[in-house]
Amino acid sequence: MKSLNPLKKLDIACFLRSQLYLAPVLLLFYQQNGLSIADFVMFQGIFQLTGIFFEIPCGYIADITSKKKVLILAFVFFFLRAALWLSFEGVYIILLGELFNALSRAFLSGVYDSYIFDYLKSKNKTKRMLKECGRTNFAMSSGAMFAAIFSAMLYKEYGTIILLSLEFFLTFTSILLLTTLPNPPSARPHAKTIKEKFIEIKTTAIATLKNPNINLYIIYSALLFSTTSLFCWCFQPLLKISSAPVFMFSFIYVINHALRAGFSYHVNNLKRFFGFNRLLVITTFLCMYSFACMILSFYFKLPNVAMVSLIFVCIGIGFQLAFAIANINHIHSYALEETRATISSVNNMLQQTISGLSLISFKFVIAPDSTTQGLSFSSAFTVYGLFYMIVFSFLLYKIYERNKLAKI
Repeated sequence: MKSLNPLKKLDIACFLRSQLYLAPVLLLFYQQNGLSIADFVMFQGIFQLTGIFFEIPCGYIADITSKKKVLILAFVFFFLRAALWLSFEGVYIILLGELFNALSRAFLSGVYDSYIFDYLKSKNKTKRMLKECGRTNFAMSSGAMFAAIFSAMLYKEYGTIILLSLEFFLTFTSILLLTTLPNPPSARPHAKTIKEKFIEIKTTAIATLKNPNINLYIIYSALLFSTTSLFCWCFQPLLKISSAPVFMFSFIYVINHALRAGFSYHVNNLKRFFGFNRLLVITTFLCMYSFACMILSFYFKLPNVAMVSLIFVCIGIGFQLAFAIANINHIHSYALEETRATISSVNNMLQQTISGLSLISFKFVIAPDSTTQGLSFSSAFTVYGLFYMIVFSFLLYKIYERNKLAKI
């Protein structure tokens, strides 16, 4: 194991950490603890928003200390979630566990790509950045896909205890593996005092959002990420409302993460074949097509219609992930070395903010039941789809105009 390439070790650790056996039946776990379908969607939005308070500080901590330590800390928080849910139950325990999950995502998303870049730079191989990021995302999606294959069967036979136990032991193993990673050299920020550190964070965030080379792409990627979150967190409510059998909950997760893994692994080829901007246009078209599929599924509320439509949605999600990875590589090409993780965290913070607001507002748009006012799920997706179509059209126009001026 010592002779194994550190990035291979990182991929294996991410594969183990991403075996989320509870994820395909998380709605059922929520309902066991007294929460509703609408609560399920809203809480995911709340904890996406919670993550934004940690995104930039987490990236900055990684810049000034050690990206390896922050990686380990991200896995430790997820380990604590599994330990908590194994030991206790109830609504407040669910909330605390999701808070640990939000912290884990914030630490991981703000540092894993920066760690990859620093390691490759130490080996003079930064041109491999996009390929290596794609492989790490492939490992994450493969882990989730592998777990989803067995999730429904294990849940039906043994309940949530076995699912959480598997996550507990696999995450612990991944933490041990991360401790064997090296600490690649990286530049340190110039700030010395706490006040200077906060000023540098603020300055970096503002400079990132003003940078004409990356700001529109960061905003666009964040909006695409919010649609991905909305689609994914509505998979289970759709299947539940459609009276789908439990095995379908796992099946669609297998398809989703299999496609994610495939698109992640071939992201370098996709970018080379389409080009960065054409990939964005194709992803946008598939995103709007995915809205149409969700509208159709919630309108008919039939298991087979839902399953076929969700497979098409998963294809769109795969393209969205491919663009997100290509965008991370684009951002790193313009980032300063000493603020690399901080800038990555700014990107992730914006994603979490828009995604969280989208999910929370969805809770108040839909009607909880037939006796209360509000939109149906199909109507809500129609409204959201129209909103995103308008915003995407505007941003595509701005990107086109900016690129046109750059060529003059």
